[in-house]
Amino acid sequence: MKNKYKMTEAHKTAIGLALMGHGTSKETREKIGNANSSNFFCKCDFCKKTFKTTPSAYNKKKRHFCSRKCYAGFIINLDDFTKMNAYRGIRKKGQTKQIYYNGYCKRHPNRIAHLKARRYAREKGAIGKHSLEQWENLKIEHDNRCAFCRGKKKLTKDHIIPLSEGGTDYIDNIQPLCRSCNSKKWKHRHSNPELIKETK
Repeated sequence: MKNKYKMTEAHKTAIGLALMGHGTSKETREKIGNANSSNFFCKCDFCKKTFKTTPSAYNKKKRHFCSRKCYAGFIINLDDFTKMNAYRGIRKKGQTKQIYYNGYCKRHPNRIAHLKARRYAREKGAIGKHSLEQWENLKIEHDNRCAFCRGKKKLTKDHIIPLSEGGTDYIDNIQPLCRSCNSKKWKHRHSNPELIKETK
């Protein structure tokens, strides 16, 4: 049985646009096609030959290869990982990850302590968070001294309302205390109310 309805060019165009998922004008399609079909040449980073590519493909990558064979040859001939962008100037040649990590911890003790404290707060299920910059500013407000004994000692983060009792990890719930005052407050929290800063 023959179909009595004939499909016109308008129907074909409408169906084509529907299958594409969005309507794109003819002018836009021509612009995209001209941009990708333009004669754009660049040099291969391995064999140094000139090859044709598209501007969009060129802008996506930092290194360009004319074939997979050239890419594989480039990777194999790398002397060490220090020539890769991800490791350039970070790890020394022959240095293991553990040695690099230990050195990083020595160079950035405050950052490591902050990350450990944040992880502890997440494990306790505390809500809120604070940045390392906020913690440094809080210490400056207290003249880098303990908030209780006013001694100029190494400061630790003290949660005014402990995380174990539902305290938050916002900077408003933190005060700088030395290790001695911090341990006294934890051990005798209810018998030393003077160590507990009143929340606003």
